[in-house]
Amino acid sequence: MKQIASFAFVMLMATAAMHLTTAVAASAGARVAAGTVKVTVNYKGKGTVDATHRVWVWLFSSPDIGPGSIPIAEASIDANGTLATFDGIDAERVWIAAAFDESGTMSGSAPPPSGSPVGFFAGTDGAPKSVVPGESGVVLTFDDSFRMP
Repeated sequence: MKQIASFAFVMLMATAAMHLTTAVAASAGARVAAGTVKVTVNYKGKGTVDATHRVWVWLFSSPDIGPGSIPIAEASIDANGTLATFDGIDAERVWIAAAFDESGTMSGSAPPPSGSPVGFFAGTDGAPKSVVPGESGVVLTFDDSFRMP
């Protein structure tokens, strides 16, 4: 009888492991497929966007964007009103921030220097608004009125 109970226990554990493996595989398959985020960026400040004075654009996984935030992607544009395209974004939603490089010294791999004009994609209430990869018509417009602390 002891052997039958041990065998039943082993079979029960094997069945549970098989179901757990199937559940994990199913949840992994439910992950968001990588998509593209496209945003048209309009800088309306005093400076001119060009190859030396670019607009840097970052994607974040949280709306809490600040000097210590780490972006999940970055791009730059060298002409005002053009499209920044981010391919292979596998987040369910992202938040977008941008900065104008007034001095021509930004590399994009660090926060904008203090005093740089910055902006973020926001809703009508002024709060950061998320974007879903694949969403169309995303336009971020900013000027010199808000600057990096």
